[in-house]
Formats: sequence, structure tokens, C-alpha cells
Amino acid sequence: MGDPRQRDVDESRALMELAEEKGAVSLPALSAAELCVLGAAQASLVDEDAWTWWCSMPELQRTALAAVAVRLLVHRKLLEPPEPGEEGGSGDTVPLRVRPPLGFIVAGRLRPAFVAVRRDGADAVPDPIRLYGIADESGLLTVLVEVATHQSIEEFGPGYQYILASPAGAVGSLLHWVQSSSAPRKVLDVYRPASDGGPTRDHVEIVAGTAVHRVERPDSGAPISCDDAGLGALLLEVLRGR
Repeated sequence: MGDPRQRDVDESRALMELAEEKGAVSLPALSAAELCVLGAAQASLVDEDAWTWWCSMPELQRTALAAVAVRLLVHRKLLEPPEPGEEGGSGDTVPLRVRPPLGFIVAGRLRPAFVAVRRDGADAVPDPIRLYGIADESGLLTVLVEVATHQSIEEFGPGYQYILASPAGAVGSLLHWVQSSSAPRKVLDVYRPASDGGPTRDHVEIVAGTAVHRVERPDSGAPISCDDAGLGALLLEVLRGR
């Protein structure tokens, strides 16, 4: 049997290559309980409701639900089951290896290069779609797209859908949002973790037009006008932190 770590590397690379080729690929949907038991909810810059829901649960109920959620993740082949002899006794904690499809979700949620939040209007609440950047020392690699459904999955809490997108595919989804939304002003806030305190924010406001869009980015000088291609290039620079 080959090294399972190399198998995971190969599978992760194949997923990113497929996302690059197609623009985006589907990842497994998760419940709030599954996110919380993975530790992938409390570290997020957005969507505190899931972690609040989890922490407000009585401890015995939370412990029982956590055990069911882990078994479900193993059954879905998103977590590797323990090797024979590694099951442990009652109360023992046995580390389980995260498989690549789930790994992208955990990485995006726990260690995002950025979190992008969209709003249809300057005073509107954030919409249910968030973008999480996944990067290494070379720069932005891929983008995790999260859709909060706000529909509960029985006792497991609200559901979340996920897509792995290439940077160009993520920009394409933002352009579609700009072009299709009825709100004349679109707001994109891109938050980045900072080592010296709270996150930094890159604030972009877009007044959509039929052929030309007006873009206001307070930290970058005067507003500019651009077509779809120019807007796409600007949004890619924003996601890459330039």
C-alpha cells in the first residue's frame, strides 16, 4: 500500500487542477454540527451563529451529537477511520486523518488568506455566499466558496454547501453577481488576518452599469470606470491582496 499522505497530496492536486480547468468543482456539503466538531466554525471571521448554537447546547447533548457527527464524517469517507488497534478506550481521543475534499473546507475556514463578504447595497446585510482564500508562500492557490443555506438538517443544525473554485472562477462568480443582482450598488469587503491585531479590510463598492461600471475603493484613490474585463482584473487583484 502506498503512503496515504502522498495519496492525499495527489488527490488535493487533482482537485485544484480540475477546478482550474472547469472554473469550479463541488465539495461535500456539511452541517453546522460537522463544522463545529471539526473546529472549523469558531475561527471564522463570519457566521458566528453556528458556533453560538453549538456552545449554547447542553454539554451532554453536545458530546453525543459530536460523536454522531464524527461517525457520519467517517461514513461519508471525509475522515479516515482509525487503523485496527487505534480505536482507543472509553474517553480516549483518536486522531483521524482529514481527506482532501474536507481538508479544503477546514483549511479555508481555519486558515483563510482572506474572507470575502458580499452585500447588495451599502447598508444591506451580508448575503449567504462567502469566499475563503487558500494560499501558500507562492500566493493564492484556490478559493473555497461557501453558501449558508439557513436550512436545518434535523438535529445537526444549518447546512452549508461548498465549491472549490480557481481564482479566475471565483472572479467569474463575482462578475455574475455584479451583473445579475437587481441592487444598483454592490459592496465587497475582503478581510485578511493580521498578525498585530484584528483583520484588515479591503472595501470595494461597485455601481453596475450595462457596459461600464464605476468602482470605488477608498484606500486606492479616486473612483474608476471599467468594463467587465477591467472589473474582473481589478477583482482578481483584490483577492490576491494587491
